[in-house]
Amino acid sequence: MALAFVKDRVIIRKPELEESPVLDELVKTASDRINIRVGETELPVELETVAVEVVCALHNRMYYEGIKSENADTFSVSFVDDVLREYETDLHRYREKKAKDDIEYRGGVVNFL
Repeated sequence: MALAFVKDRVIIRKPELEESPVLDELVKTASDRINIRVGETELPVELETVAVEVVCALHNRMYYEGIKSENADTFSVSFVDDVLREYETDLHRYREKKAKDDIEYRGGVVNFL
């Protein structure tokens, strides 16, 4: 369900992708990368917006793979190697919240001496 919602939101931002077979692959790739970073098997609802933005970024850089920077008078293009780097703060906060929720669910922490 979450991936379908991400796909629908990407189409709102990039209508040209509606019939594109590459959209499913980009959504799956973004979801997989986010899940690996936060230790989940399914995309958390809290990170759907990050997934939408990552899919858009992946699509934008598809045709410019490997370009670090390019200048032409006033036009400049630059891409980072790690598309999730920009969202690391969000991913870190999610991991912290998840860890806190896990501790609360287990009823606290027991320390052995």
